[in-house]
Amino acid sequence: MITDSEEYTYTGLMSVYARENPTLFENALTSILNQTIRPDYFLLVKDGMLTDELENTIKMAKDKFEHCGIRFIQLQNKQNLGLGASLNRGLMACPTEFVARFDSDDVNIDLRMEKTMNAFRENPRLVIVGSQIFEFNTDESHPLDVKNVPTSNDDIKRCSVKRNPFNHMSVTFRKSVISKVGGYIDVPLFEDYFLWIRVIHSKYPVLNLDDILVKAHVDGCFTSKRGGFHYLLKEINFQNLLLKGHYIGIFQYVYNVVVRGSIRILPSKVLRLIYLHLRNTSK
Repeated sequence: MITDSEEYTYTGLMSVYARENPTLFENALTSILNQTIRPDYFLLVKDGMLTDELENTIKMAKDKFEHCGIRFIQLQNKQNLGLGASLNRGLMACPTEFVARFDSDDVNIDLRMEKTMNAFRENPRLVIVGSQIFEFNTDESHPLDVKNVPTSNDDIKRCSVKRNPFNHMSVTFRKSVISKVGGYIDVPLFEDYFLWIRVIHSKYPVLNLDDILVKAHVDGCFTSKRGGFHYLLKEINFQNLLLKGHYIGIFQYVYNVVVRGSIRILPSKVLRLIYLHLRNTSK
C-alpha cells in the first residue's frame, strides 16, 4: 500500500464534448469515485457547449466528488477545440505533479490508481505509467478484445517506432516532464502517440503494468474510423513529422508508410482483423 500520501497526490484530468453519451459519462465519473486511492483534484475540460443532460450529470458528479473531499475544477472552452488542445489547457491548470488521464466514456477498475501510484512509489524515476485494457461495445461485462501493450521500458521504446506503446486512457504521468517536452501538440489523431514518442526519445523511464485496469468503450464504427483516405493522409503526415524530428530513420519511415498506410485503405472488416493481430502480437 502506498504511503506518504501528500507526496503522491494526483489530479484526474478529463475532457468531454457535446456528443458524449450521458450514461457512459456518468459511469466513467462513478468509476473515479470508486478508486481505492481517489484524486485530490478532478479537472474537467468542457470542450465547447454541452447538452443539458451532460451538464446535469456534471452538476450531480460535482456534488458527489466534493462530498468525498475531491476538489472539482471545471474549464469551459468557448468552442470545440479537440482533445489535444483541451487536455493541454487542462494540464496547465492541474495543481499536482501527478496527473491521471481519465476518458469520458471508459470505466476504470477500482484498483487502477492504487496500483499505478504504487508503481511510482517503487520507482520514483518513472515519468509515465500505463496499463493493459479491454474494450467493450455495449456491455462492460462482456469484453470484445484485450488491448495489450509492452510492459518494460526497453520493449516500450522498441514498440514506439511502429505503433502507439500506451493505452492513452490508462496513463498517469508527471506534469513537469510532460510540460517540458511540449505537452500535447496538434497532430490530428496522433496527439497522445507523439507525446509518448517525445518522452521516450528524451530517455525518461516509462512503464506499462501487466494488469487490465481500464474497460475502454469502442463503438461499432471503431475500425472504419481508422481507415480511409482521410486517415491515410493523417498517417503519412504523422510519419513525416517523426522522420523530420529524427524520432525514426528512413527505413522505419518507409516501413511505416507502406505497412501502416496500406492498411488504412483496406475494407473495415479486414482492417479490424489486421489491427487486432498487430497490436496483440507486439506486446
